[in-house]
Amino acid sequence: MNSSANSDWTSHEMYLIASRGYALYLQGRYREASMVFEGLVAIEPSNRYFRVALATIYVAQEDLERALEELNQLISRYPNDPEARTRRCEVCLRLERKSEAQDDLNYLSLRETSHVRRLRLLMATVASRRSNNPSEET
Repeated sequence: MNSSANSDWTSHEMYLIASRGYALYLQGRYREASMVFEGLVAIEPSNRYFRVALATIYVAQEDLERALEELNQLISRYPNDPEARTRRCEVCLRLERKSEAQDDLNYLSLRETSHVRRLRLLMATVASRRSNNPSEET
């Protein structure tokens, strides 16, 4: 059975490739891991795991804008995904996009996910760091 109407790859084959991409990520071989998951996302764009993995790799590479793009794509497909919203909140905080991070935090707070407390602490830390270093605000 094919996973996608446009693909000759089975779900099993794609997950075998994904497991290799994950192994590359664990080895710190982020460029190669991102190539694997970029290919998998091209084949199966609606696959949640492939997009989360790709965003995670982009974060590891400090490519936060690309991570945010992947997370936005994921959330557009799965708007109630708490993991994707949590990761996007974290990326937005790292990009100093506090209002966007706050939107995700508010969404997660309404659902009482396990990530809310950690994200509130992270947001407070970012705010505190900014108030202690006003010269960093440009």
